[in-house]
Amino acid sequence: MFGTSSFTTRFVESTKLAIDSIRNNKTRSSLTIVGIVVGVAVVVMVAALLEGAQNFIVAATADFAPDVIRIEKASFQDFSGDGQAFAEAESKRPDLLSEDLGFLKLRLRENFSVGALGVASLPARRGSETLVGISVRGVTPNIAELTNFKVASGRGITSVDADFRRNVCVIGQDVVDELFGGNDPLGRSIQLGQLAYEVIGVAEKQGSFFGNSRDGFVQIPLGTFEKVFGRRSRSLSIFVRPLDATAFSPADTEERVRVAMRIRRGLILTSKPDNFSIVTAESVQAFAGNLTGLVGTIIYPLTIIALFVGGVVVMNMMLAAVTERTREIGIRKALGATRGDILTQVLVETVTLTLLGGLLGLALAAAISATIAGLTSFPIAVPVWAMILAIGVSCSVGIVFGVVPARKAALLDPIEALRYE
Repeated sequence: MFGTSSFTTRFVESTKLAIDSIRNNKTRSSLTIVGIVVGVAVVVMVAALLEGAQNFIVAATADFAPDVIRIEKASFQDFSGDGQAFAEAESKRPDLLSEDLGFLKLRLRENFSVGALGVASLPARRGSETLVGISVRGVTPNIAELTNFKVASGRGITSVDADFRRNVCVIGQDVVDELFGGNDPLGRSIQLGQLAYEVIGVAEKQGSFFGNSRDGFVQIPLGTFEKVFGRRSRSLSIFVRPLDATAFSPADTEERVRVAMRIRRGLILTSKPDNFSIVTAESVQAFAGNLTGLVGTIIYPLTIIALFVGGVVVMNMMLAAVTERTREIGIRKALGATRGDILTQVLVETVTLTLLGGLLGLALAAAISATIAGLTSFPIAVPVWAMILAIGVSCSVGIVFGVVPARKAALLDPIEALRYE
C-alpha cells in the first residue's frame, strides 16, 4: 500500500509541475500544440466529410423507401465501377417496358404495390419564357407511395389521369420560379414540346445534388408519356413495395421480384445471369460505403502526415524545453527526484499539450463542419468515432514523441546539470 501511495503522490506532484511549466511558458506551449491542432482538425474534417458524402450519396440516389425494390435495365452498382461493363449492359440488355410493368402488377398484385417511372427531356414554355432540358417524367399514380416524392400544393397524378392519358402535370419548384415568377401555377398551363399541359400540382422542393438542382422537372401520367415518346422508346424504372411491410422483408421482396422477372424474361429454367438490375436501399448504402471507403484509403494516409509533422514539432519543442530547464532538472535530482519522476513530468507535460491540441483541433473541425452544414445542404457532422479517435491519437502522439525528450531529461547527470549555464 505504501508503494502505491508513494507512486500516486509522486505522479500528482509531477503532474502539477508539468502544468505549472505549461502555464509559465504560454507562448512556447501555444507554438508546440499548433501542429497537433492542425493535424487533428484535418483528420476529423476528412472523417466528417467522408461520412457526410456517404449520407449525401445515399439521400440523393436512393430516392425510395427502405422497403422498396427498384428494377433497372442496368445499375452501376452491379459492375463494381467497371464503366465499360455498365455501358455494354446498357446497350445489350432489353429495355423495361410497360408490358413488364403489367406482368409484375398481375403476378404481384395481391401482396405488392407496383409502379413505374420513365424519363425524357423536352423544353418547357410559357409565353415568352422557355426552359431547355427539363426532365419530363412519366409516372404511375402510386409513385408518391413508392418514392420520396411529395406534392406541396395541388394534387398528384391520379388513376383517372392515367386511364384517360390526360395532359396534366405536376411541376418542380424551378419550373414554378422560371415560368411563373414564383406565383401560384395551379390551374394554368405550360407547353411541353407541341402540347399544352394543365398544372395540377407543385412538388416539394428537393434541393440540389453536387450543385445540380433536382427541382427542374415536370411529371405527367405514364400513359401520356408513352403517347408522346412512344411505348418502346425508353426503358422504365419499376418500383415494387410490399403492401404489408411486416409480412415481407426487403430480401423476400427482392427474391420474389427476381423470380418474377426471370420468368418474364424466360430465364427461370436456365443458368443464365439476370439481364436486369435490382436496386435496394441496402445496396445503395453499401455502394456509397465502398466509394467513400476507397477515397478514405487514399486520403487518410495523407492526413496522418500532418499529425506526424505535428508530433515532430512537439518533440523538438520539448527537447528545447528540456535543454532550457537543465539546471532546474539538476536541482530536482539533487533534492531526491528519481529518473522516473523526471520522465513522468516531461511525459505528462507533452501528453497534456497534445491532448489540449487534440481538443482544440476537434473543436475547430466541429466549428467548420457546423458552418458548412449551416451554409449548404451537405449533411456534414463530426461522427462520434472521429471524436474518440481525435482524443486517442493526440494522446498517442504525446506519448510517442514525448519519449525522446523525457528520456533525455531523465538521463541527465545531476552534477553536470547543476553546472549548466
